[in-house]
Amino acid sequence: MAKQRILIVDDDIDLCNMLSRYLTFKGFEPHCAYDGADALEKVHENKYDLIILDIMMPKIDGYEVCQRLKIQREYNAIPILMLSAKSTEEDKITGLKTGADSYISKPFEIADLLTSIRNTIEKSRRSHEELGIKHEISFHFESRFSYIEKVNELIGQLFLRTDLAPDEIWEIKLALHELGINAIEHGNKMDPDKTVNIFCHIYDDRLEFEINDEGEGFEVDNIPDPTDDEGICRDRGRGLFLVSKLVDSIKYLDGGSTVRLTRFLSGEGRVNGRFNKTRK
Repeated sequence: MAKQRILIVDDDIDLCNMLSRYLTFKGFEPHCAYDGADALEKVHENKYDLIILDIMMPKIDGYEVCQRLKIQREYNAIPILMLSAKSTEEDKITGLKTGADSYISKPFEIADLLTSIRNTIEKSRRSHEELGIKHEISFHFESRFSYIEKVNELIGQLFLRTDLAPDEIWEIKLALHELGINAIEHGNKMDPDKTVNIFCHIYDDRLEFEINDEGEGFEVDNIPDPTDDEGICRDRGRGLFLVSKLVDSIKYLDGGSTVRLTRFLSGEGRVNGRFNKTRK
């Protein structure tokens, strides 16, 4: 059985060498890159089962490396484990938003890193095997991290299951990020006893997403009209206005506690080559 190949990307050469020796001992085949540009070149030349990626590096930082890879269908399926000294909650959220599959802060215990490596590879393998007619995600609020991780998994499914262009898939991801975080923070008011649910339906001609929370719902009358470009200047609802520009249809149901997004896969719903935005 072939060894699993791991790319270690970090400008700390001593750390790279230490991890390389350890992973070799554990039965992996590690490669090293010492900056973001070198990492991208190696990924183009080799097939990897996992990338361990530092954030603060010369030439191209880890955030950009991650986003460049995750936006390409050819490389989106490679799991990326961010390993960084940037350890605040916002740092972790930024890393996950670029597409990272998991995040470990420095300093770290080597045993914890090994566990995370194995878990991340296994999670990626399962997500590519569990393809169904309907992809459904439902989870209880734990943190914004778990929500973004679930969205990343869903985006990986869209690369596998649809012919949408990478930039179209990335727009869907931005829309889901905005609405999901809004549901957690403003819908459920950060209440850990309330649930946020995501449902994704993959049809032949379209994708439909529903996000619902257990809060009071959006104030639908105050949501900016997606046909009015002045919506970008509003203090409230700006994120929802931007979402309306990223999808073909956005509807608010159940008093605003459920949002349904539609993205067409072909001609239906498009007007003169552009998407037809609707709101209900």
